[in-house]
Amino acid sequence: MQWSMSNNGSPQRPPRVLFFGMEGAFSFPALAALLASGVEVCAVIVPASPRPDRRVVPIQRREAPRVLRSTLPLVNSSLHTSIVQLAWQKRLPVWEVSRLGHPETVAMLGAYEPDMICVACFSQRIPQQILSLPRLGCLNVHPSLLPANRGPVPLFWTFREGDVVTGVTIHFMEEQMDSGAILAQKSIAVPNGINYNQLERICANDGGALLARSVWDLYTGDATPRPQNEANSSYHSFPVDADFMVFIARWDARHVYNFICGVGEWDEPITLQIGEERLLCRRAISYSFDNLDGEQPYYQSDGGLMVRCKSGWVRVE
Repeated sequence: MQWSMSNNGSPQRPPRVLFFGMEGAFSFPALAALLASGVEVCAVIVPASPRPDRRVVPIQRREAPRVLRSTLPLVNSSLHTSIVQLAWQKRLPVWEVSRLGHPETVAMLGAYEPDMICVACFSQRIPQQILSLPRLGCLNVHPSLLPANRGPVPLFWTFREGDVVTGVTIHFMEEQMDSGAILAQKSIAVPNGINYNQLERICANDGGALLARSVWDLYTGDATPRPQNEANSSYHSFPVDADFMVFIARWDARHVYNFICGVGEWDEPITLQIGEERLLCRRAISYSFDNLDGEQPYYQSDGGLMVRCKSGWVRVE
């Protein structure tokens, strides 16, 4: 466990943090890293599930089922895949929120008197009333090298744009999305053939470690925030149908291959625009920059459909 030091050399209490996240794969490593570093996580906040048959409550406690109230070690448990389950194992309160800006929510969370709020994937826009609660600010884990690829699903656009390097950024939160000063960044290579979930897992793990370090640096006064360069900024919203269209003549074979591998498991089908034809693609098998005979835009082979790109060929199913 880490402890900060006061100016006279005596140990202080650890930083007190509220953690905002979701029950998906991206939030868990950040919460686990904070706990492992000795940060005092006061409570875990998750979005409330829609309940059409019940009245909307701004914030309410989510209690653990009785089966979780055991002495089973976390390391041997199959339940530690969710921040909610991890919080219950650590006896941390879990709050479900449906209205973050409601006075009841602000008062409940403000009562914890947090030093910081830490966010790792949260589906609700966090209003200024909440951002103003912690004395040292709100930190967010964002899976891109800000100011590039601001927005809700930056890794989709990493694949869409054919980037060979992405990264993770720890930054202060402001009302404008993903625009606050940067505390730390780490570059992450995008290997050929990696899929979205695999790349997200790498970003989540590296981002969790970076977040824990940033919390301690900020708490001990060792952090040096730097403003984002707006001239280099880019923003993308959620992808639409047209963003799953691949214009074969404009992309090289590696770009086509990695985009299909990256987001091919999403619900939206990927369409290849080949001249005047459109073909639905299930998956990418391989790519090559070798010269192949003939001028045809595509042909059927034993191992799949060979499609000519701007440069090179991609084999798809």
